[in-house]
Amino acid sequence: MTGLTKVGFRACYLFTFASGTAAACLANTFRALGTANVRLGPLVILLQLPVLLCWLLARPISLAAFAACIALAGREGSAVSPRS
Repeated sequence: MTGLTKVGFRACYLFTFASGTAAACLANTFRALGTANVRLGPLVILLQLPVLLCWLLARPISLAAFAACIALAGREGSAVSPRS
């Protein structure tokens, strides 16, 4: 692995971690708003829409960054290497 590849892998890893954490927090907020249905009634749907839209942006970014990490990791010594 060259130096530039290592830097790219580390950047992708950090970006995956950050965007994955954001997507998980948004999903948790979406579920928390769903459980507030008893107290807030139909207002919950209006509150969930912006959270859902943000999650729909954050999740694909997280998946793309993860795919870049896998591509940059190489085959030897990677934690996500395919099994034969």
